[in-house]
Amino acid sequence: MITTNDIPVFLRECVAFSHPQFGMTTAFIVKFFQKGDDVELCFEGDLLLDARQFKIAVPDSTIYFLPVNTRILFGRTEQCISLITSVEQKPTDIVQWEAATDSFKRFSSEETAQYLSPHPFKAKAAGRRVVTVPLVLFSDDTSGNKSKKWHKFESWSFMLAGLPRNLNAKHENIHFICCSDQMDALGMSGPIADELTGLEMDGIEVYDAYLNEQVLVIAPLLCIICDNPQASKLVNHLGGSANKYCRFCMADRDTSPCLVCEERSLQQSLQQMEIIRSQRTEALREQHRTLYGVREVSNPLLHVPSDLYRCLPVEALHIIPLGICKAFLKDVMPKLSPTQKREVLARIRAFNHSGFKVKIHGNVCYHYQSFVGRDYKAWMQMAIFILSPYLSNGQLIVLVNLSKVFQIAYCSFFELSKAEAWHQICVDFVHSVRDFMPKMLRKQKVHYILHLVQCMQDYGPSSSFCAERPESFNSNIRMQNIFGNKQAPSRDIAVHFAVIEHLRFVCEGGYYNDKESCDTGLHDLYYSNQVQRFLNSAPSKELNAHKAIYTAATARMPSGACDQFMFLKVTITELGVESTLEQILKMDPPYDVIVHLGSLMDGKLQQFKAVMSHTVELVHAGDYIELDPPFCEFKYGQLLTTIKSEAGHTYCLVQGFEAVEQPDGQPLVNSFDCPLYYLSRKLFTVDSSAIVRAVSMVHECGSSCKLQDAELFQNVEREEMATMQCVLKHDWTLPLFCYNVYCIL
Repeated sequence: MITTNDIPVFLRECVAFSHPQFGMTTAFIVKFFQKGDDVELCFEGDLLLDARQFKIAVPDSTIYFLPVNTRILFGRTEQCISLITSVEQKPTDIVQWEAATDSFKRFSSEETAQYLSPHPFKAKAAGRRVVTVPLVLFSDDTSGNKSKKWHKFESWSFMLAGLPRNLNAKHENIHFICCSDQMDALGMSGPIADELTGLEMDGIEVYDAYLNEQVLVIAPLLCIICDNPQASKLVNHLGGSANKYCRFCMADRDTSPCLVCEERSLQQSLQQMEIIRSQRTEALREQHRTLYGVREVSNPLLHVPSDLYRCLPVEALHIIPLGICKAFLKDVMPKLSPTQKREVLARIRAFNHSGFKVKIHGNVCYHYQSFVGRDYKAWMQMAIFILSPYLSNGQLIVLVNLSKVFQIAYCSFFELSKAEAWHQICVDFVHSVRDFMPKMLRKQKVHYILHLVQCMQDYGPSSSFCAERPESFNSNIRMQNIFGNKQAPSRDIAVHFAVIEHLRFVCEGGYYNDKESCDTGLHDLYYSNQVQRFLNSAPSKELNAHKAIYTAATARMPSGACDQFMFLKVTITELGVESTLEQILKMDPPYDVIVHLGSLMDGKLQQFKAVMSHTVELVHAGDYIELDPPFCEFKYGQLLTTIKSEAGHTYCLVQGFEAVEQPDGQPLVNSFDCPLYYLSRKLFTVDSSAIVRAVSMVHECGSSCKLQDAELFQNVEREEMATMQCVLKHDWTLPLFCYNVYCIL
């Protein structure tokens, strides 16, 4: 439903609007949608043209013509002039051209009534607005102890699918439903299934404080996020160890994992379960379970209005970083010699982590089996540049294809036009595994890659249905159990979360007792340090005051930085900031040295080692950055330093990257499909607001970049000790770099 001219308009409504060709025309609305980045709603529908208007020789003027295959975009909803509400105005007779008989077919009264039947929520809304709030459920198991080793809990929680991505990831927007240490998730799903059915079929009436009116809220189930064993359990699938190992299709051990077989459906699975129940002996039932790959246990979730088989998408975290990537390292790392492992560690230390959200902690050569999801995500963004010298041709092909799949799985946006090409990348990866590393095919997760793009077509980027943030919410459940009395943990945890939800609702300005809300005193108390810790909510601005004071595009003072020295001898006169910078730049300083302008300005300018981009991301000196094209001619550059004048203006000294192009003007790429750039000697200044974000650039090493042993100092038990370690010495006179397309921005 949408509202136009203060009138609620539902799907399956007949509306009158001004058509550019036929004038005042009737349309039957099929769907509403938004086109691209346009915030205005558009509608699509069937033309219902008056027979005389369409110049059809039909004697009855009340007959309307429904053209075949002419469902087109009519325009924005503001073009709807008025609702056709009276019975006399609605079409009563409809004809449609049939090409097979070369004649007009007249709808019967039953067909006309069925075609023009109103949307079921129109009567339920009773004149109120209808608000659709899709839900995303999360199911997982966690430990009730800090050690995470025993006292298993299974839990349910949910999120609102329509929230922006940056808000959906916060803990205060993840809501607890229930948990138990005695029942599994399927055993607790009965009441949840009943609530989901009621929310989707009937809705609930709530008060909207923004609209200041009662609205009807419809909350359908969008998807359920969980790991693979839990997902199989929720659809009565036998799991990855079964002969029919895939919960999406009928693939089995005898068919090639590179093929997508017949798609499973809810109706088909229900019929298969009935067949299993009808068998007379347990041996026959077990035989049919193996044949179909399902079990016949009672499952309330199978009866929710949504198709549960389409509501359990491929979860990227457990499939790629914790699944395939871990299996790849498990196959490659033991085959490396001790010298090669030292060199791999040296390459990681020499790698520029500009643009990375996290860094790898620990030695990947030995500790990869104890890595968590964020470690594998950081590793996959650099693995192809680190391991390429030590892999065979087949392993390198697998890693390149795996990196491309990783790039697809963690993309920030999804274009339907690229769906076929992205699916082919997934197919190429599975084929490369089959040809060069067949041992990895034992994992059904490799086959699940073939279903990844289809899930992205249904739900958008995989970050929309990724389990990383909901899994971190398990720590809140664990803490509520740790500080409980352990007598009735399921009830106590639920009571604690209910109290937290009520307090949060009231203190954040929610309405209660006939539109009353809390005063400012309680609101201020809510954001105090102690209350925020008690509620396990996101840190308030008061708790992050040292971070919040730095707004977008402002310089940030380095902690304890006072290492200023003279680099260029420039006579400073009473020139403006821009004139002084121009005088320095005319001297053409070397590109591989960070110019400390603070010492040159004799106190007239402040020097900073970091700056906030206009996307509120901290960018350090030495990082590679993406620039806003309207502000400069370069798309990428390296931030050398940042200065701030007494007037408060911030200037960033940047060295530009120039693209390496082929003779036909197309960008030149390396063997990993990364565009090549060279670091020019062109220095320029930009305002800090021109910096978009930090990006990853990888040095294209030549024969002069060498691995060698060097003496490094480390603090060991409060003493500084020198150790010999392998280090990679880059030759920066070779200014060739490649843009790391596998870095998650």
